[in-house]
Amino acid sequence: MNLSISIACGLLTATGFGTADFVAKLSTGRVGFLRTALFMQAIGSFFVLPFALPDAFRLFNHPWAALGGILVGVANAVATLSLYKGFEVGRLSIVSPIASTAPVVSILLAVVFLGESVTSERLLAISLVIGGIILVSFQSEEKTVSKQVAQGVAYAVGFMFFGGLMLFGLKPVSAALGVFLPVLIMRWIGIPVLAIPFLASKHDPVERNALWPIIVVALFDTFANVVYVVGVTFGTVTVVSTLGGMFSAVTVILAWIILKERLTLHHILGFLVIVAGVAVLTWAA
Repeated sequence: MNLSISIACGLLTATGFGTADFVAKLSTGRVGFLRTALFMQAIGSFFVLPFALPDAFRLFNHPWAALGGILVGVANAVATLSLYKGFEVGRLSIVSPIASTAPVVSILLAVVFLGESVTSERLLAISLVIGGIILVSFQSEEKTVSKQVAQGVAYAVGFMFFGGLMLFGLKPVSAALGVFLPVLIMRWIGIPVLAIPFLASKHDPVERNALWPIIVVALFDTFANVVYVVGVTFGTVTVVSTLGGMFSAVTVILAWIILKERLTLHHILGFLVIVAGVAVLTWAA
Protein backbone atom coordinates (compact mmCIF):
# COMPACT_ATOMS: atom_id res chain seq x y z
CA MET A 1 0.00 0.00 0.00
CA ASN A 2 2.82 2.38 0.92
CA LEU A 3 4.58 1.62 -2.36
CA SER A 4 1.41 2.38 -4.34
CA ILE A 5 1.01 5.70 -2.54
CA SER A 6 4.66 6.54 -3.16
CA ILE A 7 4.41 5.77 -6.88
CA ALA A 8 1.15 7.67 -7.37
CA CYS A 9 2.39 10.71 -5.44
CA GLY A 10 5.72 10.63 -7.27
CA LEU A 11 4.06 10.69 -10.67
CA LEU A 12 1.67 13.48 -9.63
CA THR A 13 4.62 15.42 -8.19
CA ALA A 14 6.47 15.16 -11.51
CA THR A 15 3.39 16.34 -13.41
CA GLY A 16 2.84 19.31 -11.09
CA PHE A 17 6.46 20.48 -10.99
CA GLY A 18 6.96 19.90 -14.70
CA THR A 19 3.93 21.99 -15.66
CA ALA A 20 4.81 24.70 -13.13
CA ASP A 21 8.36 24.96 -14.46
CA PHE A 22 7.21 25.23 -18.05
CA VAL A 23 4.82 28.09 -17.24
CA ALA A 24 7.50 29.67 -15.02
CA LYS A 25 9.81 29.81 -18.04
CA LEU A 26 7.18 31.83 -19.89
CA SER A 27 6.59 34.06 -16.86
CA THR A 28 10.27 34.81 -16.20
CA GLY A 29 10.60 35.97 -19.79
CA ARG A 30 7.77 38.48 -19.29
CA VAL A 31 8.11 39.77 -15.72
CA GLY A 32 11.52 38.50 -14.57
CA PHE A 33 12.62 35.67 -12.30
CA LEU A 34 12.45 37.63 -9.02
CA ARG A 35 8.86 38.76 -9.49
CA THR A 36 7.81 35.28 -10.62
CA ALA A 37 9.49 33.56 -7.65
CA LEU A 38 8.20 36.05 -5.05
CA PHE A 39 4.63 36.29 -6.28
CA MET A 40 4.46 32.53 -6.71
CA GLN A 41 5.30 32.06 -3.03
CA ALA A 42 2.76 34.67 -1.92
CA ILE A 43 -0.08 33.40 -4.11
CA GLY A 44 0.69 29.78 -3.30
CA SER A 45 0.35 30.46 0.43
CA PHE A 46 -3.31 31.38 -0.06
CA PHE A 47 -3.99 28.05 -1.79
CA VAL A 48 -2.70 26.01 1.16
CA LEU A 49 -3.61 28.31 4.09
CA PRO A 50 -7.18 27.00 4.77
CA PHE A 51 -5.90 23.41 4.94
CA ALA A 52 -2.88 24.24 7.14
CA LEU A 53 -4.61 26.32 9.85
CA PRO A 54 -6.20 23.32 11.65
CA ASP A 55 -2.68 21.93 12.22
CA ALA A 56 -1.26 25.18 13.65
CA PHE A 57 -1.22 23.71 17.19
CA ARG A 58 1.51 21.31 16.06
CA LEU A 59 3.96 24.23 15.99
CA PHE A 60 3.80 24.48 19.79
CA ASN A 61 3.97 20.73 20.32
CA HIS A 62 6.96 20.30 17.99
CA PRO A 63 9.15 23.45 18.15
CA TRP A 64 12.18 21.67 16.65
CA ALA A 65 10.10 20.54 13.70
CA ALA A 66 8.93 24.15 13.28
CA LEU A 67 12.58 25.25 13.18
CA GLY A 68 13.25 22.53 10.64
CA GLY A 69 10.35 23.83 8.57
CA ILE A 70 11.93 27.28 8.58
CA LEU A 71 15.25 25.88 7.37
CA VAL A 72 13.45 23.89 4.68
CA GLY A 73 11.67 27.11 3.68
CA VAL A 74 14.99 28.93 3.27
CA ALA A 75 16.37 26.06 1.16
CA ASN A 76 13.20 26.09 -0.95
CA ALA A 77 13.43 29.87 -1.49
CA VAL A 78 17.07 29.66 -2.60
CA ALA A 79 16.26 26.68 -4.83
CA THR A 80 13.33 28.50 -6.43
CA LEU A 81 15.46 31.59 -6.99
CA SER A 82 18.19 29.53 -8.66
CA LEU A 83 15.74 27.61 -10.83
CA TYR A 84 13.81 30.64 -12.07
CA LYS A 85 17.00 32.58 -12.73
CA GLY A 86 18.18 29.60 -14.74
CA PHE A 87 14.93 29.69 -16.70
CA GLU A 88 15.40 33.39 -17.41
CA VAL A 89 19.01 33.26 -18.64
CA GLY A 90 19.26 29.66 -19.86
CA ARG A 91 17.41 27.17 -22.00
CA LEU A 92 14.45 25.32 -20.50
CA SER A 93 15.38 22.03 -22.11
CA ILE A 94 18.86 22.22 -20.52
CA VAL A 95 18.05 23.67 -17.11
CA SER A 96 15.14 21.34 -16.34
CA PRO A 97 16.95 17.99 -16.80
CA ILE A 98 19.81 19.10 -14.53
CA ALA A 99 17.37 20.41 -11.94
CA SER A 100 15.63 17.03 -11.98
CA THR A 101 18.72 15.46 -10.39
CA ALA A 102 17.85 16.99 -7.01
CA PRO A 103 16.64 13.53 -5.82
CA VAL A 104 20.27 12.38 -5.90
CA VAL A 105 21.04 14.83 -3.09
CA SER A 106 17.96 13.82 -1.10
CA ILE A 107 18.82 10.13 -1.45
CA LEU A 108 22.40 10.69 -0.28
CA LEU A 109 21.10 12.60 2.75
CA ALA A 110 18.60 9.83 3.45
CA VAL A 111 21.44 7.32 3.40
CA VAL A 112 23.52 9.35 5.85
CA PHE A 113 20.82 10.55 8.25
CA LEU A 114 18.02 8.00 7.88
CA GLY A 115 20.21 4.92 7.52
CA GLU A 116 18.96 3.86 4.09
CA SER A 117 21.26 1.36 2.38
CA VAL A 118 23.31 2.13 -0.74
CA THR A 119 22.91 -0.61 -3.30
CA SER A 120 24.95 -1.17 -6.43
CA GLU A 121 21.91 -0.12 -8.48
CA ARG A 122 21.75 3.25 -6.72
CA LEU A 123 25.48 3.80 -7.28
CA LEU A 124 24.95 3.06 -10.97
CA ALA A 125 22.05 5.50 -11.08
CA ILE A 126 24.05 8.29 -9.44
CA SER A 127 26.90 7.69 -11.89
CA LEU A 128 24.48 7.92 -14.82
CA VAL A 129 23.04 11.17 -13.51
CA ILE A 130 26.47 12.75 -13.06
CA GLY A 131 27.49 11.59 -16.54
CA GLY A 132 24.33 13.10 -17.97
CA ILE A 133 25.06 16.42 -16.31
CA ILE A 134 28.53 16.47 -17.87
CA LEU A 135 27.08 15.81 -21.32
CA VAL A 136 24.38 18.44 -20.95
CA SER A 137 26.96 20.93 -19.66
CA PHE A 138 29.24 20.38 -22.66
CA GLN A 139 29.65 23.70 -24.44
CA SER A 140 28.44 24.45 -27.96
CA GLU A 141 30.72 25.95 -30.57
CA GLU A 142 28.46 28.98 -30.90
CA LYS A 143 29.60 31.55 -28.34
CA THR A 144 26.16 33.02 -27.72
CA VAL A 145 24.58 29.62 -27.24
CA SER A 146 27.56 28.43 -25.19
CA LYS A 147 27.24 31.37 -22.78
CA GLN A 148 23.50 30.84 -22.44
CA VAL A 149 23.93 27.14 -21.70
CA ALA A 150 26.71 27.80 -19.16
CA GLN A 151 24.62 30.33 -17.23
CA GLY A 152 21.61 28.06 -17.13
CA VAL A 153 23.70 25.08 -16.00
CA ALA A 154 25.20 27.00 -13.06
CA TYR A 155 21.81 27.99 -11.67
CA ALA A 156 20.35 24.52 -12.35
CA VAL A 157 23.14 22.94 -10.28
CA GLY A 158 22.30 25.40 -7.50
CA PHE A 159 18.73 24.14 -7.56
CA MET A 160 19.96 20.56 -7.54
CA PHE A 161 21.66 21.03 -4.16
CA PHE A 162 19.12 23.26 -2.41
CA GLY A 163 16.17 21.44 -3.97
CA GLY A 164 17.62 18.16 -2.73
CA LEU A 165 17.92 19.60 0.78
CA MET A 166 14.29 20.66 0.62
CA LEU A 167 13.08 17.26 -0.62
CA PHE A 168 14.94 15.50 2.16
CA GLY A 169 13.96 17.94 4.93
CA LEU A 170 10.26 17.64 4.22
CA LYS A 171 10.25 14.00 5.42
CA PRO A 172 11.08 14.58 9.14
CA VAL A 173 9.24 17.91 9.23
CA SER A 174 6.01 16.50 7.80
CA ALA A 175 6.14 13.58 10.25
CA ALA A 176 5.62 16.08 13.07
CA LEU A 177 3.69 18.93 11.42
CA GLY A 178 1.40 17.08 9.03
CA VAL A 179 0.91 17.49 5.29
CA PHE A 180 -0.13 21.11 4.72
CA LEU A 181 1.66 23.06 7.45
CA PRO A 182 5.21 22.43 6.11
CA VAL A 183 4.14 23.70 2.67
CA LEU A 184 2.64 26.85 4.21
CA ILE A 185 5.81 27.46 6.23
CA MET A 186 7.89 27.13 3.07
CA ARG A 187 5.72 29.70 1.34
CA TRP A 188 5.77 32.17 4.22
CA ILE A 189 9.53 31.85 4.75
CA GLY A 190 10.12 32.22 1.03
CA ILE A 191 8.29 35.56 0.90
CA PRO A 192 10.74 37.61 3.06
CA VAL A 193 13.78 35.74 1.70
CA LEU A 194 12.82 36.57 -1.89
CA ALA A 195 11.52 40.03 -1.03
CA ILE A 196 14.99 41.24 -0.05
CA PRO A 197 16.59 40.93 -3.53
CA PHE A 198 13.30 41.95 -5.16
CA LEU A 199 13.07 45.24 -3.23
CA ALA A 200 16.77 45.90 -3.76
CA SER A 201 16.38 45.86 -7.55
CA LYS A 202 14.42 48.03 -9.95
CA HIS A 203 11.32 46.69 -11.68
CA ASP A 204 9.00 48.07 -14.32
CA PRO A 205 5.25 48.06 -13.69
CA VAL A 206 3.55 44.82 -14.69
CA GLU A 207 0.25 44.41 -16.50
CA ARG A 208 -2.58 42.45 -14.88
CA ASN A 209 -2.52 39.85 -17.64
CA ALA A 210 1.08 39.07 -16.75
CA LEU A 211 -0.02 37.81 -13.32
CA TRP A 212 -2.06 34.91 -14.71
CA PRO A 213 0.99 32.77 -15.54
CA ILE A 214 2.30 33.31 -12.00
CA ILE A 215 -1.04 32.17 -10.59
CA VAL A 216 -0.82 29.02 -12.70
CA VAL A 217 2.75 28.43 -11.51
CA ALA A 218 1.66 28.88 -7.89
CA LEU A 219 -1.24 26.47 -8.31
CA PHE A 220 0.76 23.64 -9.89
CA ASP A 221 3.85 24.15 -7.70
CA THR A 222 1.78 24.14 -4.50
CA PHE A 223 -0.12 21.07 -5.69
CA ALA A 224 3.17 19.28 -6.39
CA ASN A 225 4.58 20.17 -2.96
CA VAL A 226 1.47 18.98 -1.14
CA VAL A 227 1.36 15.71 -3.08
CA TYR A 228 5.07 15.19 -2.44
CA VAL A 229 4.59 15.66 1.31
CA VAL A 230 1.70 13.19 1.25
CA GLY A 231 3.97 10.73 -0.51
CA VAL A 232 6.91 11.00 1.91
CA THR A 233 4.57 11.01 4.92
CA PHE A 234 2.92 7.71 4.01
CA GLY A 235 5.67 6.33 1.77
CA THR A 236 9.42 6.69 1.24
CA VAL A 237 11.65 9.59 0.24
CA THR A 238 13.53 7.43 -2.26
CA VAL A 239 10.53 6.40 -4.36
CA VAL A 240 8.64 9.70 -4.26
CA SER A 241 11.66 11.93 -4.90
CA THR A 242 13.05 9.81 -7.73
CA LEU A 243 9.71 9.61 -9.52
CA GLY A 244 9.16 13.31 -8.84
CA GLY A 245 12.53 13.93 -10.47
CA MET A 246 10.96 12.95 -13.78
CA PHE A 247 9.34 16.40 -13.90
CA SER A 248 11.95 17.44 -16.45
CA ALA A 249 10.40 15.03 -18.95
CA VAL A 250 7.10 16.91 -18.65
CA THR A 251 8.85 20.28 -18.97
CA VAL A 252 10.96 19.30 -21.96
CA ILE A 253 8.01 17.74 -23.78
CA LEU A 254 6.00 20.94 -23.31
CA ALA A 255 8.99 23.02 -24.45
CA TRP A 256 9.44 20.85 -27.53
CA ILE A 257 5.74 21.02 -28.46
CA ILE A 258 4.99 24.67 -27.64
CA LEU A 259 8.32 26.53 -27.66
CA LYS A 260 9.89 24.46 -30.47
CA GLU A 261 13.18 24.26 -28.58
CA ARG A 262 15.89 22.25 -30.33
CA LEU A 263 18.72 20.27 -28.78
CA THR A 264 22.13 19.27 -30.13
CA LEU A 265 23.05 15.59 -30.17
CA HIS A 266 25.16 15.65 -26.99
CA HIS A 267 22.41 17.54 -25.15
CA ILE A 268 19.87 14.93 -26.19
CA LEU A 269 22.22 12.13 -25.14
CA GLY A 270 22.87 13.82 -21.79
CA PHE A 271 19.16 14.20 -21.17
CA LEU A 272 18.55 10.53 -21.98
CA VAL A 273 21.33 9.48 -19.61
CA ILE A 274 19.79 11.61 -16.83
CA VAL A 275 16.40 10.05 -17.48
CA ALA A 276 18.02 6.61 -17.39
CA GLY A 277 19.66 7.44 -14.08
CA VAL A 278 16.39 8.57 -12.52
CA ALA A 279 14.69 5.45 -13.91
CA VAL A 280 17.32 3.20 -12.34
CA LEU A 281 16.85 4.99 -9.04
CA THR A 282 13.14 4.31 -9.24
CA TRP A 283 13.72 0.65 -10.09
CA ALA A 284 16.32 0.24 -7.32
CA ALA A 285 13.94 1.78 -4.76
